[in-house]
Amino acid sequence: MKKILLILSVLILLSGCVVTRVDNYNYEQLMDKIISLDIKTYNIVGKGYKYYAPYGVVRIDSKEYNDILKKKDNKYYLYVDVVSYYYKTKSDYKIDNNAYFSKRIDNNGKEGSITIKKKDDKLYVQMEYNYAKIETYVKESDLKDTIMDISYILSSINFNDSLLKKMYESGNFDSKEEVYRLFDNKEKKGNFLQHVKEFDKYDASKQETKEEEIIVEEKEETTTSSDKDNQTSGA
Repeated sequence: MKKILLILSVLILLSGCVVTRVDNYNYEQLMDKIISLDIKTYNIVGKGYKYYAPYGVVRIDSKEYNDILKKKDNKYYLYVDVVSYYYKTKSDYKIDNNAYFSKRIDNNGKEGSITIKKKDDKLYVQMEYNYAKIETYVKESDLKDTIMDISYILSSINFNDSLLKKMYESGNFDSKEEVYRLFDNKEKKGNFLQHVKEFDKYDASKQETKEEEIIVEEKEETTTSSDKDNQTSGA
């Protein structure tokens, strides 16, 4: 551990970056900070896409373009909308003034939104960005860590254009399995958790691969966290 910390310290010093602790950000600032990064690293590969799952987040189930991710007691339900990405469909989001938090996201052409609502003793978090969507229920005390995880996952999604082109040409986009679209299929705008309920079966006997902590490149500033779920970005 000491060697790792020493190496990270040397890298930061050599890069000349300013280190900023995520403790100094609220969850909205943290989200904006992370989605502004140019994340090139990935550790999970899906059908026509790949993405980075932060330290402690593991994929426990996958079906078509739906992934179930888990961190401690929280599950993140991910849907990657390859159809809207292929057709470059624009999002249509209206601010919900009655929500706990509601915001439209627009970062260098990448669009999305985030909505947080109170549901009993938990918070329902729904974030759409970069042609993908994550929904989850978490305790308020876990909100900041959850926003950090979700922001890393969604902003890091990278699509395989050549593979998606082949899928389109072979007619795969017309299959019944892909009728759910985030942006342009109005009749499917309901609770996404209902669409993944059928395969939400967590098997504790499955091996959960521990993903390695990585360094994400950023031009001017580095973001770090002091707990075991640290995310370090070095320019």
